[in-house]
This record gives sequence, C-alpha cells and structure tokens, in this order.
Amino acid sequence: MRRLALALLLAVSAPCLAESEGEALQRAFIEAMQAQEAGDLAHAESAFRDLLKATNAPRVKLELARTLYLEGKYAEAKPLFSEVSKQADTPWRVRDNIAHFVRDIEERTGYLKFGMTVVTDSNPRSLAAQKEFAIGDLRVTPTEAPQKMHGLRYSARGWLPLEPIGGAGYLAASYADYPGEEFDRLTLDVGGVKNLTSSGRIRVKPGMEFGAFGGHRLYRFPYIGLDAVLAETNTSRLTGELKVGKVKFADFGYLDATNTSAAVSARKLVSSNATVTLSASLENSSAKERPYSYYGWDLGPGIDSFWPEWTLMVGARASVGSRQYAATDPMFGERRVDTKRRLELSVGNKRWRWRDHDVSLVASLERNNSSIGFYSYRKTNVSVVVE
Repeated sequence: MRRLALALLLAVSAPCLAESEGEALQRAFIEAMQAQEAGDLAHAESAFRDLLKATNAPRVKLELARTLYLEGKYAEAKPLFSEVSKQADTPWRVRDNIAHFVRDIEERTGYLKFGMTVVTDSNPRSLAAQKEFAIGDLRVTPTEAPQKMHGLRYSARGWLPLEPIGGAGYLAASYADYPGEEFDRLTLDVGGVKNLTSSGRIRVKPGMEFGAFGGHRLYRFPYIGLDAVLAETNTSRLTGELKVGKVKFADFGYLDATNTSAAVSARKLVSSNATVTLSASLENSSAKERPYSYYGWDLGPGIDSFWPEWTLMVGARASVGSRQYAATDPMFGERRVDTKRRLELSVGNKRWRWRDHDVSLVASLERNNSSIGFYSYRKTNVSVVVE
C-alpha cells in the first residue's frame, strides 16, 4: 500500500493553497505531510483536521483520508475519500487511485452495493426461431415466437468479513424486470468464505443459490466450492475453482441433478494499457433421469484495453462451449448435443459517470445450435450498465 499511497500523492496535482490563506497554512500543510511520511500519524491527523477547518481544500481532505486509512480508522477515511471522488472536477487518475483505497477498506469492513442495467433482449426466454418441429411422427408448431423485450435489471453485491472465524459472508442478487411478470427472473446466491491458508490463497465456499422465473420458484442449488490462487506475479494471475452441489427444481423433478464443475481463469498484463484473459471450464451433471444428464466444456478468451487520450475503456470477450447429453431425449427421439457461441463487446469511459456511479455500454450476441432444433436459439442483448 505504500506504493499505492505514493501513486495517489503523485497523481494529485499539488496546487498551492490560496494566497489569502497565507504562508502559515502553507507551512502547516508541509509540516503535516512531513509528519505523515515520518509515521507520526496522530500529529498528522490533528494538523490536517485543523487545516480542513480553515480551507476545506480537496487536497487537504484527501491527505486526511489517507492518514486515517494508515491509522486503521476506516469508518472515517472512507467518507472523505468518497467526497473527493464525487467532486466533478476531480481528475480521473485521482479517482482511480482513490478507488484502490476504498476497495481495500471495503474488503476489511464489508459493503453492500447496488447497480442497475437498462436491458434490450431480443429473446429473453431463449426460444427457437424454427417454425415447426418433429416429435416422433408428429409435426408441431410452437405457439410462442421470440420477441424483443425492454426492461431493467437490478443487482446487489454484499461482503461481510467475519474475523472470529477467519472468513466472510457474501451475497449476489439479480432481478430482471420486464413488462409483465411472466418474463421476470430472479437469481440469489448467498454463502460464506473461509480461508484455509494464512495467505488466503485457498478458500472454501459453502453457499446456496436460488432461482425464480415468471414469479414462480424455479430451483435451489446448495453447493460447496473451493477456490485458489494458483500462480501470481506483478503482471499475471491464475486462479482455479471447484464446485459441487445438488440442484433441485420446484416443478421439474426429473431435472434434479448433482452438478460438478471445475474452472480456471488467467489474466496477463501485456502492456500498460491492455490485459488479456482466458477462461476454461468443465462441467458434469448427473440428473435423476439419464436423458437429462450431460457433460460439457467452455473456453473463452478476452481483452480489456484503455485509451488514455480519450479515457476510453474497450473490452471484448468470446466464448465457445458444448454440452452432450447422456441418452436419447424421450420427447424428440434423438440424443441432444448443443454448441453455444457468445460474443460480447463493452465500452466505458472514465468520464462517464452518474451520481458517482460508472456507466458503460455492453452488447452481446449469443447463439445455441442444437441437434434438436427445438433447443436452438439466437439472441442479442444491448445494455446500459450503471454500477
């Protein structure tokens, strides 16, 4: 964190306090900074508080926040960091550096954050575009066809450190709200994390996931996971995760299954303004009825780039995966094999902000090709994300 503090200090321009404040204030500021650098934090805190009463200058407020952070007074430091970050004239580089402090504080003290996304989905129920299907010797025409929908997606993320047990609790929730309840979808994931090593590089994660669709409970999925940082350097990171659990559907008991998955994810900084990513996963689902059991895989490369001259952030991700089912589908008389492809593009800007929230645009194209046409679909999604 000392390097981070130095980066923040360098990133903030050091304007002189207004001349009307006099040389005494200049001298007091310099002395407070010297006390901070020397580790005399109590003296530095007192001096910065006096200066803040006299000037209310953002630079003074920022240095007081940093001093409180170094003292471990996180509840007082975080609001001061936020006040400086919210000011319209605060440079984006300063906001970025402040964000590092705030994230570290939140990891130590916890948080509950909310987000909202304006969504346009061309096929929210992932329906097939095919007009007619064969079920044995019968020809069937679906009564529903894909239709474009506009809606809002609300999200929440929470984290609560539990020091007595050396772990934390977590929450992730999402609610997609479309006109009419029949398309609404809720997902809720709650659980805990406990470090298995002093470094925190290996953790166990028991949890429970719930899902609802159209106002009705869809499934519940109790699970236990294990994640680990497998390798890490200043420019790269490799992580892995194992998860096993039993999913139970409210109205479709034949789909109840034991699910097992393994995933790895890699990130590498290839230049000062670009990071490449690669994720891969394997999954196996052993269902109550064999035709609905499957195994599958997924592979997804990506890149995130930053263009300083326009403060523009551009990300691109692609993925391809497959699922192969264990036996012949009892309705269609064929063994189901799916291949899914997805492409996503995101665009953001350091200056796109709304009420201290970041704003970005995300567009995606998803296509599933199935050996059984009923399960094939294509959909596009365009979103404005505020978080």
